[in-house]
Amino acid sequence: MSIVYLTSTSGAPGVSTLATALTLNWPRPTLLLEADIAKTSHILSGYLQGQYQHVQSLTEAAIANLRGGLDGEILFAQTISLGEGRYVIPGFNDLGGARGTTSAFWANLLRALEQLPRTANAPDLDIIVDAGRFAPGDPRSPLIAAADAVLVVTGNTLPDIHALYASSSAFATTLEASGHRDYLGLTITTTPLRGQGYSANEISTKTGLPFVGALPWDPATAAHYSHGAPAPARRLPYTRALAEIITALDGDLAGRRYTPTAQD
Repeated sequence: MSIVYLTSTSGAPGVSTLATALTLNWPRPTLLLEADIAKTSHILSGYLQGQYQHVQSLTEAAIANLRGGLDGEILFAQTISLGEGRYVIPGFNDLGGARGTTSAFWANLLRALEQLPRTANAPDLDIIVDAGRFAPGDPRSPLIAAADAVLVVTGNTLPDIHALYASSSAFATTLEASGHRDYLGLTITTTPLRGQGYSANEISTKTGLPFVGALPWDPATAAHYSHGAPAPARRLPYTRALAEIITALDGDLAGRRYTPTAQD
C-alpha cells in the first residue's frame, strides 16, 4: 500500500480534480479518500454528477470510531466503485463533524486503512488522499506523516506563492517528525492570465520544495475529472502532463511504500 497525500495552502488550485484524475489513471488498484475537513464531498456532485446519495461517507467512519469499532471492514463498506479497481470513500456529509475531527480519529482511520488488504472483498489498494487545504496544527497529521508522497498543489501566481511560502515550514516540520522531509513535492497548476505566472523553477527555488509536475490550463480535460464532462476525444496537454506526474510519483514510491503495522 502506498499513500499519496494531496493538499494546498490557498484558494482552489485543483486538489480534488487532480486527486480524481490520479485515482482513475493510477497503474494499480486505488482508493480515493476524500479527507477535506472544510467541505463535503466533491466527487459525488462533480465527477459522479449526483448519481449517488451521500450515504457512504467519512461521517459513518467517525461514528464507528466514537463507538470504538472503526476497522478495515467498516471503512471499506463506505466505498463507492468508480470502475474496476477504483474506489472512493466520500467525505463528511456534515461540516460540523468534519471540522471537529481530532488527530486521534485520523490515527484510527490510518489503522483501518492498514487493515484493508486483510479485509474481506478489499483488494490491495494504493490510497490517494484529497485533503483540501492545509493549516498549521492540521489534525490530519497522522495521515501526512504516514504518506509516501505529499503533493502540495499550487497555482503559479504571486498570491499562490506567498501562501505556499508562509506554510512550507509547517509542512516540513510535520514530515521531519517522521523522517520523511524529502517526501514533500510540488505540483503546479498554471494560470491563463498572461504575464501573471511564475515558472516551476522560480517557485521551487523560492519555497525550497522539489518540483514533481505542472498541469497546463486545459479546462476541457479538467472538467472531465472535476464535473464528469465527456472526456475529450484527443489527448490534450492535461492528459500528457498527468501521465508525467504519475510516472514521476510511481518512480518515487517504488522505494518507499508504506508498510502497515496494525495487527488483526
